[in-house]
Amino acid sequence: MGAPASSPAAVAERRRMRVASWWAIVGIALVVAGGAALRFGDAGPLGIDEWWQGLVSLTRGSAPYAVAVFMAEVGGGVGAIACTVIAAALLLAVRQARDAAAVATAMLLGVAASETIKALVVRPRPWDQLYASHGSSYPSGHSMGAAALAVSLALVVTYSESFSPAATRVVWAVSTAWILLMMWSRTALHVHWLSDTLAGVVLGIGAAILARRFWIQRA
Repeated sequence: MGAPASSPAAVAERRRMRVASWWAIVGIALVVAGGAALRFGDAGPLGIDEWWQGLVSLTRGSAPYAVAVFMAEVGGGVGAIACTVIAAALLLAVRQARDAAAVATAMLLGVAASETIKALVVRPRPWDQLYASHGSSYPSGHSMGAAALAVSLALVVTYSESFSPAATRVVWAVSTAWILLMMWSRTALHVHWLSDTLAGVVLGIGAAILARRFWIQRA
C-alpha cells in the first residue's frame, strides 16, 4: 500500500515528482524540437542511425528474429492496451486506484503525444523493413509504450511500502531491460531508426512522470 497522503513519505514523493516533472517537460520539449528539425530539415537517418543500423542485423527464422517479432506484437496497439488494462486491473484489485489511474493516464498521454508528433513530423521509416509496419517513423510508439508502462509500474513499486529497497532495484532493472529490448527490437527489424526509439523512450518516461504527479497531487 502507498503511504498516507499527509505522511512524510508522501510529502517527499510529491517533492521528488515535482522536480522530476520539470525534467520530464524538458525531455518532451527536446523530442518536439527534434521532430521539428526533421520536419523542416532532412528527415532522413542521422549518422548515429546509420551506424546503429549497420550493427543490428537479423535473419528471418532465427531465434533473435522470433524474439524481435514477439516484442513487436506485445508492444503493438492491442498488446500495449492489453498490458495496460491488466496492470491497472491488478492495481485496482489490491485497492490502489490512484496507482491504476496513473498507469492508465501515462499510456493515454503517451499515445496522444506520440501520434500527434508522428502526424506532424511524417518521417519515413527505414526502407529495408523485416517486419510489416506502417505510418510515420518518429517517434517510436512501441518504445514510448514500453517506457510509459515500465516506468509507471516501477514508480508504483518505488513509492509502495510493500516492497523492500532490494525488490525496488530489481523492478527498475527489469523495467530498464524491457525498454532496451523493445528499442533493440524496433531497430533490429528495421522499422525504426535509433533516434526514433530514443525519442519514444523519452516521451514515455515523461508521460509516466507527469501522470503520476497529477494523481499524487489529487491524493
